[in-house]
Amino acid sequence: CLLSALIVLAVFARAAGSARASVMRAMDLAELTASADHIALGEVLSTESVWDAKHRTIYSTVEIAVSESWKGQAPESGRIRLRHFGGVVGDIEMTVYGEARFQQGERVVVFMQGNHLVGMGQGKRRLGWDRATKRWMAAPWDRTGASLPGKAEGDSERALPLEMLRAQVRALVGP
Repeated sequence: CLLSALIVLAVFARAAGSARASVMRAMDLAELTASADHIALGEVLSTESVWDAKHRTIYSTVEIAVSESWKGQAPESGRIRLRHFGGVVGDIEMTVYGEARFQQGERVVVFMQGNHLVGMGQGKRRLGWDRATKRWMAAPWDRTGASLPGKAEGDSERALPLEMLRAQVRALVGP
């Protein structure tokens, strides 16, 4: 009986060690703002993906030219770097469900803690130019992999004018 229990535990431990998923609780603007030590608006200058030392995990480093800091100290260099799991090295791509993706030249607002996004992909808002209204719009939050109690599957937020997002964040940050 003890041997059977040990075998079952070993099987479950092995299965648990190999299973990987990205599931997190969805965060609202107030939580993202409170959790971030730096919130910045900028343009993605570059992304670089590399293997870790053991050649098991791919990490990406994203460099962003900061045009506005809404929370935290603006970097002297005018640039920030963030790091996240996933990316492409040669013919190998590692995709992390729920993690943000960045493209060179894209304008973004990022909510960071240290050199990582708060809430994985939730910590990034992509910006796009709306020709009809002639203003920058912040795309809805990417909540891939996040659960949001009280919201039905498929419920989504709308794009938000950048000036409105800026005002909301600054009100949350305070003086």
